[in-house]
Amino acid sequence: MEYNNEEQHGKISPIILTIIIIQIIFVVSIIILIINILKQDNKIESRDDQSKISIIGLPEENLSLPNSYIDDIAISLTDIIELNNMSFDYSNTKAIVRDNSVNLEQFKRSSFNALSFIVDIPEVEQSYQVYYKYPIDTDIDDTPFYNNPRAILCIDEQSEIIYPNFNCKSSYQPDIRQRIATDYIKFMEFDTFSIAIDDSDPTQININPIVDVTNEIAKEYITQVKTSIQNLGISPELFKYHVIQKASLNYDNSY
Repeated sequence: MEYNNEEQHGKISPIILTIIIIQIIFVVSIIILIINILKQDNKIESRDDQSKISIIGLPEENLSLPNSYIDDIAISLTDIIELNNMSFDYSNTKAIVRDNSVNLEQFKRSSFNALSFIVDIPEVEQSYQVYYKYPIDTDIDDTPFYNNPRAILCIDEQSEIIYPNFNCKSSYQPDIRQRIATDYIKFMEFDTFSIAIDDSDPTQININPIVDVTNEIAKEYITQVKTSIQNLGISPELFKYHVIQKASLNYDNSY
């Protein structure tokens, strides 16, 4: 009887055993998580320092782009090139900014720039359209550069394609350009009218003059809006335009 009591005392109860197993699993999970984080940090550090192509030809003096922002664009460019060509050598690959393709629209009251340009990569015979949104005053803005909205897209205008054999693949939705323009349209300001996307039709821009205008002036307003969208590096033909009149005069134009 005495021996049986000692044997019972030497056993671990099921509750304690369960707690020990849970603790072991928890510790192992934490160790695996830490290892994965360290691997990811090393990957990011490696990409920032080495695994990205060079961008040549950006007029930095006019764009006021910090090097970290340019690196951000280069990293995104490298990612999409890898999507379309897994075997390219990034260390010998240059993204050349196409002449006369740089567009910079400043939204001063909202304190941000909308930048777009085309890059050509002769080494892999690829071209892309770059869209990048960043603060006007990068000295006082504390937003991490990697949080600045950006998109690297395939070229959609046939007249801008210089590598016809390049079958470009992209992870973006087909309406991405329209969504980029829509994001900027709400910040656009004009002296004699305001604009907004129609509530029932996301492809229509409503132009609301301060006072009723003639058909000719309405056409001028449409032209101003189209020019502003064109300055974003986006085709204004993605939208329809409707001038809202307060009186009986009503001008509607979809070209």
